[in-house]
Amino acid sequence: MLARDRVLTALNHEEPDRVPIDLGSTPVSGICRNAYADLLACLGLSGQEIQVVDMVQQLAGVDEDVLQALHVDFRPITTNPPAGFRLQVRDEGDYETYYDQWGAKLSRPKAGGRYFDYVEQPIKESTLRALEHYSWPDPDDPSRYEGLRERARALHERTPYALVGTCDLGADILARPQWIRGYAESMLDLAAHPEFAEAFLERLTDIAVRAWSHFLDEVGEYLDVAAFYDDLGMQDRPLISPAMYRRLVKPRHARIIETIRARTKAKVFVHSCGAVSEFIPDIIEIGVDILNPIQVSAAGMGDTAELKRRYGQHLAFWGGACDSQRVLPSGTVAEVQKETRRRIADLAPGGGFVFAPIHNIQDDVSGEKMLALYRTALEQGRYPIERAPE
Repeated sequence: MLARDRVLTALNHEEPDRVPIDLGSTPVSGICRNAYADLLACLGLSGQEIQVVDMVQQLAGVDEDVLQALHVDFRPITTNPPAGFRLQVRDEGDYETYYDQWGAKLSRPKAGGRYFDYVEQPIKESTLRALEHYSWPDPDDPSRYEGLRERARALHERTPYALVGTCDLGADILARPQWIRGYAESMLDLAAHPEFAEAFLERLTDIAVRAWSHFLDEVGEYLDVAAFYDDLGMQDRPLISPAMYRRLVKPRHARIIETIRARTKAKVFVHSCGAVSEFIPDIIEIGVDILNPIQVSAAGMGDTAELKRRYGQHLAFWGGACDSQRVLPSGTVAEVQKETRRRIADLAPGGGFVFAPIHNIQDDVSGEKMLALYRTALEQGRYPIERAPE
């Protein structure tokens, strides 16, 4: 079975020959740079140049020979950075810093720093005037979409892989204010400055709708999956109450999903890590096809068999491969294999499951365990799915 057929069969809740496998088709199912170097060494590919494709998370671009070695069924299509923007990392003593296209400043310690953190936000006040004077990114800039149609068509016509589309300005309606207003400040704004907060969310939604419209006008006919990202959960509870989500965020998520559905037949993928079980009925209601990830270490997300029983007829699950906070970095190879078999046995029967890491593979995961993860997926993911050994 070809990769694209395998993926579409699974996402239509039918059983293909094996569970589809992902690594690196989205910015939440990738691999950090140092972990990738160790994976390359385990595959006998040391010496390859590593390209960083996500500066904040320090994600590596996964090379084609690695994708083929791990039997990955997906390839990404993403919007371009705007033509006038050049990311420039600066030396500031003990730190490296840069400004992103939203005008936020990010910083990373030179000694031992793994990621870039937001340290300065461009929107300082909870006022409508501040929003009016802010320099918003332009979703209508044609350079963001230049060449995408040709790239997507070539991948669709010349390769067997399923294509996953990511629209850079088309996501993070709740998360973006945390980065350009401040984490604590943006949360307080939702309750204390509702007029400002709603105007902020509405502006972001308008940008997202326009960006998705342009993006899908170029690539919509070639996509198999359209990936939308936001964060609704913390480790032990939702980030905001379900009532606040339904009032402020859900209608805006729904508008974006309506825009996507009007321009492509691709399945709609929504990402939110953390404890998001309370939101699952809501995202089903607004037309989501795929939930990513199943963060099994978060509250309400660990019983993958129950999640499959309750929601598996409505949602496909993408990720949930192996506990990424404890077992994958700290367990033995045998423990990684056992955990992986359990999650596949819970989530894969009947289709509706894509094997992927629970968020990005971090630098504390060895290449040996990564290979165990993916080789177990290939073995255990053959249909019919066998019951996981106790």
